[in-house]
Amino acid sequence: MKKLLIVLSLILIAGCSKDEKICCTIIDTGVSIKYINKEGENLFEMDGGLNVADMNIYHKINNEWVRYFEGNLDDPKGISTVEREDGTYLVIFPGTTIVENNYSETKIEFSESDSDILKTEVNKKNSNEIVTKVWYNDELKWDGNQSERIIEVVK
Repeated sequence: MKKLLIVLSLILIAGCSKDEKICCTIIDTGVSIKYINKEGENLFEMDGGLNVADMNIYHKINNEWVRYFEGNLDDPKGISTVEREDGTYLVIFPGTTIVENNYSETKIEFSESDSDILKTEVNKKNSNEIVTKVWYNDELKWDGNQSERIIEVVK
């Protein structure tokens, strides 16, 4: 009986000492953008300003711009607005398809004649996808893993 208890104890100890498997996937890609004019006014909060209904998002996939639309989601266009203490922000979930060297590109279309490019560095490790750098029209706007991705753009 003692031998059986010792064997069972050893099995339990050996089973507990193994590394635990990672159970979850982390997808952390959201970027919040506050659009202001030269006077500092929030373009989502003024008459004739920006409106999400007029905007479209395109992800660069295989060197082509593909319009994003997932009708089954709460935000089918891949964008929404959020209210913060200092105003209204556009929240965008950029593409994670790598164009080159861990970068993805997302086009934000405001009208047929006005669009901007959001470029993001995407760290894909194990089953995780995390944006670690953000450029807006080729200007580095955010770099770091310790703060929320919030940027300001004068338009």
